[in-house]
Parts: sequence; C-alpha cells; structure tokens
Amino acid sequence: MLDSRPRRDTLAFQVDLWNARGALPHDLVAVEARRKEIIYSSRTRAATDQYKSTQKLRIAVADLMKRIPNECRDCETARQLEQEADDKVCNIVHLIYRARKYEGIAKDFEFSRRTMEEHWRAGYRNAVRTLSNPQVMQLPDRLEGVRTFDVCKDDAD
Repeated sequence: MLDSRPRRDTLAFQVDLWNARGALPHDLVAVEARRKEIIYSSRTRAATDQYKSTQKLRIAVADLMKRIPNECRDCETARQLEQEADDKVCNIVHLIYRARKYEGIAKDFEFSRRTMEEHWRAGYRNAVRTLSNPQVMQLPDRLEGVRTFDVCKDDAD
C-alpha cells in the first residue's frame, strides 16, 4: 500500500498483534511468549524501518532532481531517478495489541470467540485513543518524510 502509485501524502495504520516491548520473562513459558512476540513484531518493525529509509532516499532524489539543469535530465539515468523521486510524506500509526498476562504462548493459535471479542475491544479502544491525538493527523514536514506513532505504548495491561 505504501508503495502504490501514484504516490500520495498518506495516513497509514499498521495493525500488529505482537508487541516488541514487554516485561522481562521470569519462567520458560514467559520466555516462549516473549520470543514469539519479538520474532513476529520484528517483521512489521523491519518493514516500517525499511519504508522510512526508502522514503527519505526518494525525498532526497526529488530534491536533487529539482536542482539538476534541464540539459542533464535527458539521459536514461536521470529518467530512472525521476521515476523514483517522490517528496510525499506519511504518518504510520501503529495499533499494537498488548497481550494480557494470562494469554501465554497460545496467542498465535487461540481464536475462541471470547478471545477475539477481547482483542476487538482492545483494538477499538486503541484506535479511539490514537485518533483523538491531534498529532496523528498532522503530516510531517518534507525533510522528516515519515513519522510513526504508537500512542498507547505506555498503557499498562
């Protein structure tokens, strides 16, 4: 979605069922639960970090292309750079589920109705709280390019 064309200023929501942050585990069951959370959440974090880095490069290329004299733009390299140039900005809002202590290691395969309703309520509360933060709707400046938000990161469960 973030790489779709034409590129536009964007407000994106990244829903993650796994939290990279968490308490230090004190037994083997908690170690396994933390291991899963770190492994699964690291994929979305890595993708977000890669997008931020790529977009900063696109913004730099867009700025550079504005400075190149017209007579230098008629080569294949310049045309290729022009296609990748992009000065659009993006806010990425992380909606991250914070597991309850009692969930343990079953979170990646336990989908009972009760559990799903609990997750939906938690997601709804997170979304409402996040959308009430006015900074989420303010696009970053062109130099920053991409800003990420995790409004509920300090919530205790």
